[in-house]
Amino acid sequence: MKSISTHEIRYQKMLKERKYLRKEVRMYEQLMVSIRAENSFEEILQHLVKAVTKGLGYDRAGIFLADWDRNIGQRAIGIDRNGNLEWTGKEYPLSPVRGTNWVSDLAHGYNKGYYTNNRLKKIKNSPGDDGDMVHVFCNALAPITVSGEKNIGIIAVDNFFTSRRLKKSDLISLSNFATQAGLVIESFRQHEKIKNMTIKDWLTGVYNRRYFDNYLPKEVIRCRRYKRMLGLLYVDLDRFKYINDTYGHPAGDQVLKQVARTMVEQLRDVDVVVRLGGDEFALLLPEVGQIGTRIVGERVLRAIRETPSPVEGMRMKDEKISVSMGAAYLSEEMESWHELVKAADKSLYQAKTAGRNRMGDSLPIAKEAESQKGNALS
Repeated sequence: MKSISTHEIRYQKMLKERKYLRKEVRMYEQLMVSIRAENSFEEILQHLVKAVTKGLGYDRAGIFLADWDRNIGQRAIGIDRNGNLEWTGKEYPLSPVRGTNWVSDLAHGYNKGYYTNNRLKKIKNSPGDDGDMVHVFCNALAPITVSGEKNIGIIAVDNFFTSRRLKKSDLISLSNFATQAGLVIESFRQHEKIKNMTIKDWLTGVYNRRYFDNYLPKEVIRCRRYKRMLGLLYVDLDRFKYINDTYGHPAGDQVLKQVARTMVEQLRDVDVVVRLGGDEFALLLPEVGQIGTRIVGERVLRAIRETPSPVEGMRMKDEKISVSMGAAYLSEEMESWHELVKAADKSLYQAKTAGRNRMGDSLPIAKEAESQKGNALS
């Protein structure tokens, strides 16, 4: 039997390391492509999990993200025993006390990383674990850091199915990956923050006029093409100038923020709340028709009336916040989004002239125009 020389052994090892390095480089390239592709945060997390499992050769992976405002670490994504993706899971307290739980210790930097090949070895026998991840096999953990300082989470991996043994080099590779994952997550968050600055109102946090002007025409085209319903509510605060003049502009800002928050709370996640400017708002209601639009409008009106003012002076005088509202829906006769806006605007004008603190009536613009045309001919 031919013996293998030391030189050949080193050469084979070098080839293996190069192959592994090329695999890591391709993996990181794919991560950066996923960011540039404008993927959602859930899609980014899926890319990370797939990269660490397929790229580094693990069976399962989980990402736990730190919420330092709440001092909580929570699983953002993972893979279950059947190999299926899992989303938000159990929360762990991030306590500065060493030994609180394994997530907390890694997040606070008490442990730089961990791996084991002992099926019966415990990661951390502490009250905070509640039995989670106690009996593990081929398990490794690495903190997700940004710029080598800020810990934003943890990556946990194991070889639950194949039982591949780990080495110290596996932990080093996982730690390197965790650093890259931190850059990916932080880059996405910064991108979203900048993006939100362009489409969100700085005061109320709802969408701004720029977003509305871009979103509404596209939504109307979609509804036209697929014959879907769309409701629109225009909202205007009553006596807002009086509030500013009497209690000051900071008080007016408090009222605007409360009204925006109340409207968001009364609507679905798919609905869109927009601050058009000043004290004017718009509410877009996908898949809601004529009757539904008015029902939603009445509910929002009632909620705004019944919510006490955030301004102490108004509460002392028992002054309520109220709004005037215009309601419209996308009818078959409407040919463009402009007609929907005109219908809502007309309804709002009716509410104001009728005494405010109410919803106005409206007819589709096209029908009204057709009626006027008939009168002119008769």
